[in-house]
Amino acid sequence: MVNLLIKLAAYAIVLLLYLLSIPFAARAAQGQAQAETGPGIIEVTTNLADYDNFQVPRYEKFELTLRLDTEYANPFDPDLIRVEGNFRSPTNVTFIQPGFFYQDYERNIVNGRETYSPLGTPAWKIRFTPREAGIYEYTIQVSDLSGTTTTQSEIFTVVPSGNPGFIRVSDLNQRYFEFDNGEPYFGIGLNIAWWQLENRRITTYEYYLNRMQEYKANLARVWMTNSGKQQDWILSIQDDTLGDQYNLEEAWAFDQILNMADEAGVYLLLTLDDVNQYTYNWPDNLYNSLNGGPISYRSALFTSQGARQYQERIFRYIIARWGYSPAILSWELFNEIDVLQRYDPDNWDRADMLQWHADMAAFIRAIDAHHHMVNTSTGSFVTHPDLYGLSGMEFAQMHFYYVPGCCDNAPSDPAGRDMADLTRYYAYLVMNSVIDKPSIIGEWGILNQDWVDSPYLELDTEGVHLHNGLWSSLMSGMATTGLSWHWRAHSTHDLTWWRHYRGIAEYFDDIQIADLEMMKPLNVDFSLPNGADNRPNAFSSTNDSLRVMGLRRGEMVYGWVQNKGNTWWNVTHQIEVSPQSGTIRVLNLTANKLYRIEWWETHSSEQPVIVTETVSSLADGSLELQVNGLAEDIAFKIYPDVFQLIWLPYLHLER
Repeated sequence: MVNLLIKLAAYAIVLLLYLLSIPFAARAAQGQAQAETGPGIIEVTTNLADYDNFQVPRYEKFELTLRLDTEYANPFDPDLIRVEGNFRSPTNVTFIQPGFFYQDYERNIVNGRETYSPLGTPAWKIRFTPREAGIYEYTIQVSDLSGTTTTQSEIFTVVPSGNPGFIRVSDLNQRYFEFDNGEPYFGIGLNIAWWQLENRRITTYEYYLNRMQEYKANLARVWMTNSGKQQDWILSIQDDTLGDQYNLEEAWAFDQILNMADEAGVYLLLTLDDVNQYTYNWPDNLYNSLNGGPISYRSALFTSQGARQYQERIFRYIIARWGYSPAILSWELFNEIDVLQRYDPDNWDRADMLQWHADMAAFIRAIDAHHHMVNTSTGSFVTHPDLYGLSGMEFAQMHFYYVPGCCDNAPSDPAGRDMADLTRYYAYLVMNSVIDKPSIIGEWGILNQDWVDSPYLELDTEGVHLHNGLWSSLMSGMATTGLSWHWRAHSTHDLTWWRHYRGIAEYFDDIQIADLEMMKPLNVDFSLPNGADNRPNAFSSTNDSLRVMGLRRGEMVYGWVQNKGNTWWNVTHQIEVSPQSGTIRVLNLTANKLYRIEWWETHSSEQPVIVTETVSSLADGSLELQVNGLAEDIAFKIYPDVFQLIWLPYLHLER
């Protein structure tokens, strides 16, 4: 009898799983609870069959595909046709996830050139990511001018997974990021802003994402500009009529790119619009009234209701299609929005610009079920505390470059010949522009007088400027490394540049962010404008040519020592760099205490820890570190020696 009951229970479970995995169109009469005049739902399918036992792993995509009985002249206008999923979590939290119009494609590659062919007929999709294990309940709601249709409630099961979840500002330390599961996230990466060639869209990102996975880089800044014409070189789903026919082919290509990023462990800082479309590309801008758009001057973008309607519509589509993904780090509203003031000084109103950012952040927050972070970015080498400080902006981002002879407000030449020093300076500025948020350097690099890639990039074959900028940014309290703008040069120097990411990724792999704080650096130049650092000294050295930067967490210190002569300028100009030696002191530790010191190779290495030693601090609480013949740089980690804390009493053992 027991065996019979077990078999019946097993059959019941199999039947339930089967029913959950098949379309429920056959139950339409009972299942749709259809309004008398609402849209007709012909079929609904799920992706449950993609998962073991038809159970969705936590933080993985649950996808619904709908076929409706009506075609719409503009399926991208939510006022004409709106599809939404209503989800209820095991703990009774409700989510509304917008749906989107979708066309499948097939990619073909002939002689290295990609082409795309539509597959099947268009459909509607809803993508949702469950954040809890247990039973989820959901309904689908479809509305058009005829009324509303709501389906019968359905369920799916979510099981635990190793996925760490979405990235947020850390509750432990608001200067840094962490995953939902509490693990810290140090972003290590670069810009891969566009694919450059229309016939190598996915192929381009395959190369970069594969390299990033191989060398442990985990952050890429990717652009999605929507307001210009003829942008075959860049991802742009916007159509030529502002909202009637989004480019579903390019959207499908980005589906594949996002999937690849997720598999590679790379998170995308997705830039939604670019100020250049409103500056030098203004004559071709789709918002320009001369092109049939809603605004007659650039800054009207912030106040025009017609412009806002289109902006909100495309933001809704982007979030509906890709907002499910934990691989999206943040929605960046604009690239370098502050530059617009120079091109439209007569109409510029800073209050309008700030209000637009606040409004758009609130709009995104209201429709993004997973509450990805929202940010914006600024260029021009200056910080904007009022913009970064808006409650909807969750971290500060500025950009800087070395530009010969530039600029009145940008001390990049000659200071930028020492990229570690220049990075440290701008990191100091942006970090001090906010007091309770992360800050990052979203673009940096070496340009020529025309603000395009410098010829010195070709000469910097070992990536000295890249290496020094990566280490300087994280050691200066940034939440991520500075994101290099020179992704094309990474492919040119394929064998030498990528290794720098693995070295810093391995070093930061086990660092925790609770109470982590930046230390005052040694032998950097803060005499530049607004650069004073009045904190107590954290390091000293017997050799002024040894630069020291670091982070501290209680008694643990994470430091980077650089030979100041090892700069991209000296290397590219074949100026001899002399090895440097000296004694470095780490100050303000506990007196007469044993510390364990790990010395780390900073480039990619199979054995990154070079040597481990135990050293006692001095009576003044300083710890002496010896550096001998340093040609480039080296890193160290200091831990209190735990063995001295263990007291074992003498035990007399009788036989």
